[in-house]
Amino acid sequence: MKIEKAQHIESAIKLMKSGSAKHRQQDFSVVCNDLSRGMGRLMLQVSQVGTATFRYVQKVAGKRSYVVIGPYSKDGRGGVTLAEARQIALGYGAIAKKGDDVKSFLAGEVRKEREKLEAEERERAAGTFGQLIDSYIQSMKADGKRTWSQVFSAIEKNVFPLIDPVQKAHSVTDDQVIAVLASMIDRGAETQSNRIRSYLHAAFNTGLQHDKDPKKRVSETYFDLKINPVSFIPKQRHAEKVGERYLDKTELKKFLHLLNQASGISEWTANILKLCLFTGGQRPYEILTLKPGKVDFEQRVFEISEDFSKNKRSHLVPMTDTVQDLMHWFTDHQKLKDADFLIYNRLNLNKHFRTDSLGTALDRFRAANKFTHFAPRDLRRTCKTHMGSIGISKEIRDRIQNHAFTDVSSRHYDRWDYLPEKSDALEQWEEWLLNL
Repeated sequence: MKIEKAQHIESAIKLMKSGSAKHRQQDFSVVCNDLSRGMGRLMLQVSQVGTATFRYVQKVAGKRSYVVIGPYSKDGRGGVTLAEARQIALGYGAIAKKGDDVKSFLAGEVRKEREKLEAEERERAAGTFGQLIDSYIQSMKADGKRTWSQVFSAIEKNVFPLIDPVQKAHSVTDDQVIAVLASMIDRGAETQSNRIRSYLHAAFNTGLQHDKDPKKRVSETYFDLKINPVSFIPKQRHAEKVGERYLDKTELKKFLHLLNQASGISEWTANILKLCLFTGGQRPYEILTLKPGKVDFEQRVFEISEDFSKNKRSHLVPMTDTVQDLMHWFTDHQKLKDADFLIYNRLNLNKHFRTDSLGTALDRFRAANKFTHFAPRDLRRTCKTHMGSIGISKEIRDRIQNHAFTDVSSRHYDRWDYLPEKSDALEQWEEWLLNL
């Protein structure tokens, strides 16, 4: 390219307009000397066909660096006027005067603007706190956690009034969480504050895992979480009390006697409680969700399905004579009603008997018989304690109650179902109970 110096860039524009530029053998450029030393130069590059483009030129490390300003236009329509080009060049010159590479500087500004726009779009698209809680609740449902509705109700009641569900999840601070927990502690609900803390901690962990899941990244809400704001907030440890209530031998003897007489309780509910006891302390919910097809009278076992088991593992429980009799009693009633569950809800045959109904019935029973308070879940502790007192090993007691074994051998290698050992233990347990 040939560079022709001109005191005024207008001369190049006139030359271009005259048409003589079209007959040149190569492009040429004209320098405008309006910029002071160290500020670079404004140039007009004229092509052989008569078009002209303004460019800013700066020397960087001994080499020319070009920045295109735009095509020349007399009136500014579809291009840049001379006055506009000079103003732009002056701005670039001010950058050069500071010792910066104008081309690199402008590229950096473009990058910053792009990153700013991306951040703004990311912020607009980021999931809200309400969406985070919903994602957590949906994950509980998918995992078969039956407490999801209670968890949501607790969050809705205690958290949403102080942390707006429409707030972006990544903007929730530990101070906000502390404010929620402090308000609960102030009103004397320390134990419940620990529950809320646990729920929120799990919810934010769910969000963090959600953001790292490639499958969810492209199809679902993105929370843009960097940390879990609950992680460093301590529990109120003094508020947590380990459950200790169980029926001693005298209480258990009285309890069994009253159940046999259905004193202050229906025969239906009395037989449910007997099943919890004679099966070695199975969880009430897992007894109430038994399906008729899961009871095998010929093999003398019933199966707690993984769909209803707390640890999501199916569990075989041997049946003693007493348990078989109780199962036959419920089976006969189930066949009469053609219900979906062995122990059905009398108001809706498609559903099982409710755990809260069992708790309410037990409350009435205790009141009618002047019994010291205990809950259905305390029967599990009662069985565990007394089975230990008659020599049944802790391992077999744990296997009867379907506790999860976390050692490598149990998790990966031991596939024995321990049915003979569990059967022997439950026969021993039944004999001890009947002797009461």
